[in-house]
Amino acid sequence: MESAMGPVKKWGKRYGAMMLSVPVDADLLKADSWTASNVLYYDSTYLDGNFGGWLEGNAVVDQSGQLWDILRVDDRSTTAEKAAMVKITSNGREASFNDDQGFVPFDGGSKKFTILYDSISQHYWTIANHIPEKVKEENLGKNPAGIRNTQALFSSRDLKNWTMEKVLLEHEDVAKHGFQYVDFLFEGKDIIFVSRTAYDDGGVGARNNHDANYLTFHRIRNFRKTL
Repeated sequence: MESAMGPVKKWGKRYGAMMLSVPVDADLLKADSWTASNVLYYDSTYLDGNFGGWLEGNAVVDQSGQLWDILRVDDRSTTAEKAAMVKITSNGREASFNDDQGFVPFDGGSKKFTILYDSISQHYWTIANHIPEKVKEENLGKNPAGIRNTQALFSSRDLKNWTMEKVLLEHEDVAKHGFQYVDFLFEGKDIIFVSRTAYDDGGVGARNNHDANYLTFHRIRNFRKTL
């Protein structure tokens, strides 16, 4: 999760990355059941001064057993999106970040994403907002976090190298169409997911691509065959 109590009181820059954890057999309603790590707040020196903040992290365990907080990254200087990998100790008390190695290429990384591990395929999977090259060319200079009209399925073996397996949802319009804030589950051979969706509704439509007018349910059949 993130603390919003950073010294810079602006979106993005106010967020500090942290982990909150609890034993599986503990009483979740008791405050002293929970362990909080230290908070890593905004650092203006990251990404050669182009770091705009990190937020909406994922708790993910890699194949060696290391726990990570993998976060969305705000960097408006480029369309080459990325994620940040914050290292968490096994007791959940210490968060640390190496800015030389901790930023990894991640298509869709400027928007919220969820990462899950599938033990059958032995891959990590995510559904994220890909930006096609044509859309990049048509929207030069725009913040990549605001381009959400294409949603795609990605896989990885190591959390650092990701492959786009399939485009799932797309619309040619960027301004008032979006598929975003996806969360998903594995269900047998399929992935089921929900999307906060801005789309045509027979009236005025969504206010913009972010302020969606639908919550939509989707199924990816035999998703492992995309590998």
